[in-house]
Amino acid sequence: MLLSNPFTHDARVDREAWTLAEMGHEVRVFCVAREGLPAEEARDGYALSRCDAPAWLSWSGPRRLVPLLRWYSRYGFLAEAAGLWRPEVVHGHDLETLLPAARLAERLGVPRVHDDHELGLEKLGQGSETLLRGPRRWADAALAAHLRRRGAGLEGRFLRSAAAVIAGSPMYAGVLEERYGREVVPLLNTPRRSDLPPDPRLRERAGLPPSARVALYQGTITPGGGGQQCIEAARGFPAGWHLVFLGATWMRGRLEDQVRAAGLGDRVRFLDPVPPAVLPGFTRAADLGLAPIRPVNLGQAYSLANKVFEYLHGGLLVVSSDIPAQAALIREHDAGMVLPEVTPAALADAVRRVAALPEAERRSRGERLRALAREKYSWEVESRKLEDLYRRIL
Repeated sequence: MLLSNPFTHDARVDREAWTLAEMGHEVRVFCVAREGLPAEEARDGYALSRCDAPAWLSWSGPRRLVPLLRWYSRYGFLAEAAGLWRPEVVHGHDLETLLPAARLAERLGVPRVHDDHELGLEKLGQGSETLLRGPRRWADAALAAHLRRRGAGLEGRFLRSAAAVIAGSPMYAGVLEERYGREVVPLLNTPRRSDLPPDPRLRERAGLPPSARVALYQGTITPGGGGQQCIEAARGFPAGWHLVFLGATWMRGRLEDQVRAAGLGDRVRFLDPVPPAVLPGFTRAADLGLAPIRPVNLGQAYSLANKVFEYLHGGLLVVSSDIPAQAALIREHDAGMVLPEVTPAALADAVRRVAALPEAERRSRGERLRALAREKYSWEVESRKLEDLYRRIL
């Protein structure tokens, strides 16, 4: 597998690698080195190698043009390292590894699997409208448009030639099938079943008393993730309720500034990500799950967020935005509330409505959702698709 991050909290890749190892395959993930992390690591049945990126990838100033011109081949160093291992299948994750994975598989004459987590083309340029101004904003938009055109050409060529293509949701699969005229297997990023009890460290690390109620926002926050609206909504939470962010995001500094400016430090807490092995206990310790994704691009409009499944496994009611796949799941299973629009007022009202439910009712609905998730939306069920796919291509 080729992965364009240091592989510290990528649960989807971890689950896929574990499943393939359980099938009897020798699995190694080639990912990006980071200071303080081991170069080689053994995990649950598989191994990973963290590879040093070439110096030119971090060039700045006028020399920044070099990594931009080599955008789609910039993770070629992962393929070079993997080639020495002589794999019999190359499994590339996301658009960033599409070209290096395709070149490696062609050179070795082996099958290739492409794994599109979240419609990578749609993410290009996301957020620049809020971060940049003037000529820099125009230049960034022009660059993003160029990269999307180039990326679409690469996808058209290399998705059609892959032995198999996987997508992170049924709607993602539908988009790719329509664009490129080939079968795409939807593989939901559902959690493995866990019997971990609620973990008191959620409140301890947030500096909250055991009696505090927690509206949890779990996972990475993007500009379209609704994090800013959640912070403003915290002003209208009922007494005793708090907003807790759990996970890593490049936006954390900006969100913390927003909290300070709004004087909401007593209502909002930020926690660093926790290892996947203990995450289910942290999730289960919360009282409500927030998934207010705003459809700023097609990838987010068609998403079915990992956090939704994690909330269901934790027995949490979910507050969701009205995006098609996610809203349909919430409505089908009476799993919470769907907001007509993601505004601070709507979010605060949803939290108040959940807070007003009798404790026995919330607990009963939570246990029902937890049972549903274990039966229908668990990795033990979903992974069968991956197993069948690999049996077919091998």
